[in-house]
Amino acid sequence: MKKIFTLLVVMMMGICGWAEDIIWSEDFSSVTDFTVNPNTINENYTFTGFVLKDDGTVKSGTKFYNENLAGGTAPELLLAKNGGSFTATVAMNGKSGDMTLSFKSNKALTVTAENATLGEASNTGNDYVYPVTVAAGTNTIKITFTMAGDKNARMDNIKLSQGQGKKPAGLSWGTSARTVTLGASDNQFPQLSNKNNLTVTYSSSKEDVATINAEGFVTLLTAGKTDITAEFAGNDEYEAAKVTYTLTVNEASTDVPELITVDQALAIIDTLGNGKTTTKVYQVEGFIVGTPDFQRKDDQTLYGNVNFDMAAEKNGTTKLTVFRAKSFENKNFTEETISLLKDGDKVVIEGKLQKYVKNEVVTPELTNGKLISVNGVGSGINNVKTDATKNAIFNLQGQRVNNAAKGLFIVNGKKVVK
Repeated sequence: MKKIFTLLVVMMMGICGWAEDIIWSEDFSSVTDFTVNPNTINENYTFTGFVLKDDGTVKSGTKFYNENLAGGTAPELLLAKNGGSFTATVAMNGKSGDMTLSFKSNKALTVTAENATLGEASNTGNDYVYPVTVAAGTNTIKITFTMAGDKNARMDNIKLSQGQGKKPAGLSWGTSARTVTLGASDNQFPQLSNKNNLTVTYSSSKEDVATINAEGFVTLLTAGKTDITAEFAGNDEYEAAKVTYTLTVNEASTDVPELITVDQALAIIDTLGNGKTTTKVYQVEGFIVGTPDFQRKDDQTLYGNVNFDMAAEKNGTTKLTVFRAKSFENKNFTEETISLLKDGDKVVIEGKLQKYVKNEVVTPELTNGKLISVNGVGSGINNVKTDATKNAIFNLQGQRVNNAAKGLFIVNGKKVVK
């Protein structure tokens, strides 16, 4: 652990360039036992909000984790919800005047100080900055970080420096991990938050699993795990920063969701508890009843999804509500593609089934699905080039599969039941 009260060189000129005057910093880097009683790690630190086991190790609450949910460098501190706190007693060693307190946290914390005055906080993503003023002759100050909310917080990379100091880079992936599947059309990758528009370098720790290009676009290559990193080298205004998340790539799925009718979907939903959703994904076939609702924002641009009712037959009265469905391959609907759907069309929609309840009114739904086919035509099937993929097997989403178990597949441009 970085020992507190370490006073760095004030200003280095010439070939050494400029260096921050850091009065106190803590990144919990020396913590290797993540069950340790926090109050034993440093005599100048006090922690609250934890419960100990009989052997003196932490059972729950405020403790350390070898993770970086706050966006700093693992390990990091978890501050327990509803009042967990961390207080540091910091020696000034003759320092006074204007200072800057900075730290990373994935939740807003309550910060207070004794023998010092805190200014108004500013934050970018997980980076928080407070101006601090310390009167001349002050020997020590106390800084307390408290999680007053009803959820746990993670914090890391705390620093108190003389003057304004450098600004935090403000980079964040918003998550520490993500799981995707080879060949899946609905993979969602974390997007880097870079509000200061800094120049970053992307990298993948295992390029045989996945690569990431200069624009941040990820290409999956094989199943496995890799760390995806965005790094900023730092400059005179902003601190250097490095943020990483772990990407887990699963093997391509060869399973084709079960194709059912609207009536079968309604029967399944009827067995669910109120507000419950199936864990299984289904493909539901039926007819659109009424005009599909492509919702728009205030500026009349499309949100990209559609709501409509579907029935087992045209103009049927027993209906299943399709809520926020996307177009083919889970892509957003556009002004050009909203004409795909109209009253009376026979469609297949893939998604999970839900018994939605609001104000005691029950609505059977297929939620957050995607379009598979319209009047027997599916986008993925039409895009298969049979001359270049002779004897290759594709599922109904147009994804190539290695081992077809059973179900309906496309081989050489023809539907085949295995």
